[in-house]
Amino acid sequence: RRGKLAVVHVLSEQQARDAIAAGADGLAHLFFGDSVSADFGELAANHHLFVIPTLTTLYSNCGRSQGPAILGDPRLGPYISEEWQGPMKMAKPGPSASHLCVAADEAVRQLARAGVSLLTGIDAPAPGAAYGASVHGELELLVHDGLTPTEALAAATSTPAHVFRLSDRGRISPEMRADLLLVQGDPTKNVLDTRNIVAVWKRGFRIQR
Repeated sequence: RRGKLAVVHVLSEQQARDAIAAGADGLAHLFFGDSVSADFGELAANHHLFVIPTLTTLYSNCGRSQGPAILGDPRLGPYISEEWQGPMKMAKPGPSASHLCVAADEAVRQLARAGVSLLTGIDAPAPGAAYGASVHGELELLVHDGLTPTEALAAATSTPAHVFRLSDRGRISPEMRADLLLVQGDPTKNVLDTRNIVAVWKRGFRIQR
C-alpha cells in the first residue's frame, strides 16, 4: 500500500498462499512437498507476482545437490575458490528425500505455463551453492522444469532487472550498463553453453576470471 516492493520468504505452499493473499510482490523460494495444488500457478499469475524458485537450494535439502556436479565441471569448478568448495560438498539427505522436491518442480512447471515471472536465484552461501557458478546450475534446473533456454536466460538478466525496477541493466542495448558475458555456442538453444565462458565485462571493463 505504501509503494514498497514486498518479497516474502516462504518454505511451504500454505505460506506462499498466505503471502499472495496479503499482496506480496514476489516469493523468495518455492517449497518442499510431495505435490502442489493444481491451481497454484494460476493463483500466482492472477496476482501478478514474481517467484524466485531457488531450486539449487531446495535440491540440496532433497538429496539432489548440484554442488558436486558444478565442482566437477571443468568449465566451472576450477574457478570456485577453495573456501567455497567445502560448502559445495556438504552432505545432505540421501536420495530417499528426493520426493520432497516434487512440489517445487511441479510448481515451476505451473508457473511457467501460467506466464509468471520467474527469477534465477541460488540462495548462496547456502550449502551446495556458490556465488556465480551455481547460477549456471540453476539455469539448467529451470530448463529441466519447463522453461525454454531463452526464458531461463531472461530469468537471470532482464526479468530481475524489470521486477526490481533497475532500468539501467539486464539487456544489451544503448545506454544500458555494459555487463556482458561472451560464450562459445548458443545458450538460447542449449543453456549449458552459458558455461563456455570466453570473456566477461562489468560496467564496460573486461575483467579477469
